[in-house]
Amino acid sequence: MERVILHCDMNNYFATVEEKDNPGLRNVPFAVCGDPEMRHNIVMSKNSLAKRAGVITGLSYRQAKEICPGLGFVKANMPRYLEEAKVARKTYLKYTDTIIPYGMDESWIDLTETGVTMDQGRQIADLIRLEVMYSQGLSASVGVSNNLIFSKLGSDYKKPNATTMITKENYRQLAWPLPASDLLFVGQKRKELLENIGIHTIGDIAQAVPDVLNRLLGKVGYDIWCFANGDDRGFHPENDKIGSIGNTITPPEDIHTNEDTSAIIYLIVNSICFRLRKHQMKVCCVSISMKDNQFNTFTRQCSISYPTDNVNFIFNQAYALFLKHYEWVHPLRSVGVRVSSLITREYEQLSLFEADECEICVNIDERVKVLTSRLGQLNVEKSATTKEW
Repeated sequence: MERVILHCDMNNYFATVEEKDNPGLRNVPFAVCGDPEMRHNIVMSKNSLAKRAGVITGLSYRQAKEICPGLGFVKANMPRYLEEAKVARKTYLKYTDTIIPYGMDESWIDLTETGVTMDQGRQIADLIRLEVMYSQGLSASVGVSNNLIFSKLGSDYKKPNATTMITKENYRQLAWPLPASDLLFVGQKRKELLENIGIHTIGDIAQAVPDVLNRLLGKVGYDIWCFANGDDRGFHPENDKIGSIGNTITPPEDIHTNEDTSAIIYLIVNSICFRLRKHQMKVCCVSISMKDNQFNTFTRQCSISYPTDNVNFIFNQAYALFLKHYEWVHPLRSVGVRVSSLITREYEQLSLFEADECEICVNIDERVKVLTSRLGQLNVEKSATTKEW
């Protein structure tokens, strides 16, 4: 039975939902960001006018304004976006119950067990696009292929509102000329490493010697060689393991003192440890990241001798890193903590020493009280990553 897999990607999703709710936005360039008053102002999505002006996701709002002086902003409304994503999922479920979400605005739709042909899969892709357009007023692009990798490439190939088939017959013509960075697992660092050995396109990866890629990138080298050749057996998006958990706080004003920094680190670590317990995990590595008000970034990390999810212990490690390595040249704009080398509790070894190392040497409760009374409740920006560069 031939595999038939669709990948549906909602175009400029957050921005398009905002345009649906406020049609007047369609006439002006704008970006969806966090709360600028709280300085959470990274561009999360942009409409087509902003995109044509050169605005890209991941810029700060200030950088985006320099590119597009007339750029407006809309504060992100995650519950609203989730609501529309659930409606789209109901559309997908009309064709199969084998749906693999990939973020809020992307999903694989595996039609294989329904017995449809590749051409029928293309027709279903067109029907999905039409229903999303006419029932929700949103735009989607859909890739159709016999594997997860090329179906995702197909959804990115032509936008907005398009269906692209990448098959065994045409993948060399369509997929191979694309930049290597369009392939899953080829982030910026891997892209640079590949370019250093003359690999610039997906086709270059596909025709490289796998052992060369392995020596350069480790196991991922072989994985991306398979992906470039249409073999997705090493990719299991529904089973991706969390490789790290991190939180960041960008307070409404710059931070100037060790006391305030310690309070922020403690709030972040509390949030991280809540998530660790939720996933039944402990950590063996702690790192901190500081961004000053000149947008200079500073990071440091340390390994710890035994797995833990203890708030006080992780705080002590993170704050010690800060005190040892950070020099107050400029005030801090944001503070982040990340934990990695995660293990599940079933593999943990009990320590006899943890209890002795979990006393906090500063009056952290008082510091948190002073900070929050001055700045109010601080928004914690969450992230969890798979093992990706």
